[in-house]
Amino acid sequence: MPTRVAIVDDHTLIRDALSDLLSADASIDVVAAVGDGAAALQSVETTRPDVLLLDISLPDGNGLDLIERIHKASRETHVLVLSMHSEPEYAAAARERGARGLIAKSAPLEELVRAIRIVADGDPIPIDEELTVREREILDRIARGAANDEIAAALGLRPKTVEAYGRRLMTKLGVRTRAGLVGCAAARRSAESD
Repeated sequence: MPTRVAIVDDHTLIRDALSDLLSADASIDVVAAVGDGAAALQSVETTRPDVLLLDISLPDGNGLDLIERIHKASRETHVLVLSMHSEPEYAAAARERGARGLIAKSAPLEELVRAIRIVADGDPIPIDEELTVREREILDRIARGAANDEIAAALGLRPKTVEAYGRRLMTKLGVRTRAGLVGCAAARRSAESD
């Protein structure tokens, strides 16, 4: 049986594109696509989706503030926050309110579909899967022992930008040192190979 998905995003183009892309996957049935919080609550009550993709910025309020009301409207609906913000504080705020995770709008479609499947099964998205594509690239290079200036040169970034990514990665992954990042990257690779 396909996973029933509802989409809440105030940008019509994004909402329609997501709906079309996800509908092309036989394992997903898009049951609603709406543009504000009020319509989100109504669609959850009427369609009872397995997963609700919820944008943070909505015209009638903050999407994060809706999560508790969504759970009251439908206990079987799991919320996956979809946002242009990938900073750790947004992911933490989404989890604190009951979301199963946050995925960046810059993520590839395959990652979004995978996240939907994880959330539909009632599981949270592992924290390290909330990393952006760029953060993963940098984490992998750190794990291989590359210095910030080498990473910067390889990816066309400034060394200070790579340092900032490193600090953000430490916050997201809950480590305090570069060695901790190496350990997280090694654990991630080990899990992927299982």
